[in-house]
Amino acid sequence: MPQIPDDMPTVASKPHRSLWEAAVVGHREALVQLIGRAAPTVYAWFRANGSMPEEALAQTENFGGGLLSSEPPDPTEEDVERFQEFLQRRLAAYVAGGLPDADPKMAALNPSFDQARAERRYLRESDRDPDDVFARRWSLGALELTIEVLRDEFASESKAALVPYLQQFLSFSGGEERYEEVCQKTGVSASALRISVYRYRQRYREILRRLVADTVRREQDVDTELTKLLVSAS
Repeated sequence: MPQIPDDMPTVASKPHRSLWEAAVVGHREALVQLIGRAAPTVYAWFRANGSMPEEALAQTENFGGGLLSSEPPDPTEEDVERFQEFLQRRLAAYVAGGLPDADPKMAALNPSFDQARAERRYLRESDRDPDDVFARRWSLGALELTIEVLRDEFASESKAALVPYLQQFLSFSGGEERYEEVCQKTGVSASALRISVYRYRQRYREILRRLVADTVRREQDVDTELTKLLVSAS
C-alpha cells in the first residue's frame, strides 16, 4: 500500500519539516523515501537517454545508491531549495562521471519500484527529449501517487465500492449527470455520494500538496512548486 509516513518529517523534533529538508540536514531515512518516489522518473530519464530497460534499471539503482553514500548537500555551496532540480544536477554529474557503480550495500537500500509499470509510463513519453521526459514523469508520478494513496485511504474506510467511480469526479466542473448512474451501481444514496465526492476532492488536494511540500525546503515555495507540477503534467 502506498504510504506517506506521518513520522518521517518529525525527526529532530520538527514536525513540519519536509522530507527534503530532513535529507539536507543528514537524515538518510528521508532521502531513502525521496529516492523511492523519484525512482520511476529517474528510470524514464535513463531510458530517454538511450539505455535499454535492464541497463536503465541498474543505472537507477546505482544512482540512488550513490546518493545515499554521499555526504548531504551543502546549502552554502549549491542550490538545494528544490529536490527536483538537485536530482537533475546530480543525474547530469553521474553521467558525466561515467555512470559509476554504487556500493552494493547502498544500492540495496533503494526502495524497490515497479519496473514494468515505469516502462509502460516511459513508452508514453518516448518521443520527448530526456529533460522533458523527466519533468513530465516527475509531475505525473506525483499525481499518480496521490491517486494511489487516496484510493487506499478510501478503501480502508469501508468505501471500497465507491473507489472505482470517484476519480471521475475530481474535476470541479460537470459530472453531476453521472451521480445517478453511480448510485444505481453502488447502492449508495445520492447524499452519501455527494459527501464522499466532496471528501475525495478535499483529500486529493491535501495529499498532493503534502507530496509536493516534501520536495522543497521552504513552505513558501509549495504553491509555486505545485503550479509548476500541474503545468508540466498538462
